[in-house]
Amino acid sequence: MNKEVEQLNSKTNDELCALITRLNSQLLESRFKMAVGEVEKTHTIQHIRKTIARCMYILNTRGYSITIGSHGIYLISKKDNKSENVTNKVQKILSQSETEAKKAAKVESKKPVEAEVEAKKEVKKETKKEAKTPAKSTKEAK
Repeated sequence: MNKEVEQLNSKTNDELCALITRLNSQLLESRFKMAVGEVEKTHTIQHIRKTIARCMYILNTRGYSITIGSHGIYLISKKDNKSENVTNKVQKILSQSETEAKKAAKVESKKPVEAEVEAKKEVKKETKKEAKTPAKSTKEAK
């Protein structure tokens, strides 16, 4: 848990807002799945809620609060009582993380294929070695 808190502390306010937004949508999806009975791991809901609370605590210690609604995402400074619309910044961060996740998924999907190719090459080498060794043993037997 300490590593998670350190990672959250190292993020910027905009990144924290994006994380809170993404986790809120995951929480909503998990609640719908829970109502239907599709959720197997119910502890994930508690983990999501705690992570949201940690992010909001970090923003609070930095002197900010967040408001998420249909009007957008606002980061409110407690010192000046000024609000900043961070909706566009959050959307950019979320789209970047989605593209990175897609790239990572492609890389992960390629890894098993490459492993299979290497395994097939090794099998071919072994069969060639096996084919050569019986020929030598038959000559030695004569």
